[in-house]
Amino acid sequence: MSAAPRRRILPLFIPHLGCRHQCVFCSQRRISGQPEPVGPEEVRAALEALEARGAQVDELAFYGGSFTALPLAEQAALLDAAQPFLARGTVGALRVSTRPDAVDGAVLALLREKGVETVELGLQSLDDAVLAAAGRGHSAAQARAG
Repeated sequence: MSAAPRRRILPLFIPHLGCRHQCVFCSQRRISGQPEPVGPEEVRAALEALEARGAQVDELAFYGGSFTALPLAEQAALLDAAQPFLARGTVGALRVSTRPDAVDGAVLALLREKGVETVELGLQSLDDAVLAAAGRGHSAAQARAG
């Protein structure tokens, strides 16, 4: 049996953008090694460099923050920067990571419109005591409803 082909992912970090809490589960600035989040210009530059090398990725992923907790205009600006590369096939799909309590109908409509295929939820626990002790800032019920 052969292994499934590895997905080529271009990770772009938005450390703590959209996060209203500092929980024990993450220290995104330390984990990513990136003190400042990418903006639309950095997204374009990374994709232009990739394209200049004739390379493609299966997925462009925004990690390290709560993407869907950003104002809709900021989400749109980051996703818009990737649109020409998505249309040309340099990027196969878009992914965002977020908190389970930061997803609603307006956000989902925007993500769908901009071609986001995967929404990765940071759902570390469904135990309210664990969530409170970790400083996660949401309850199990809020996570289930999101």
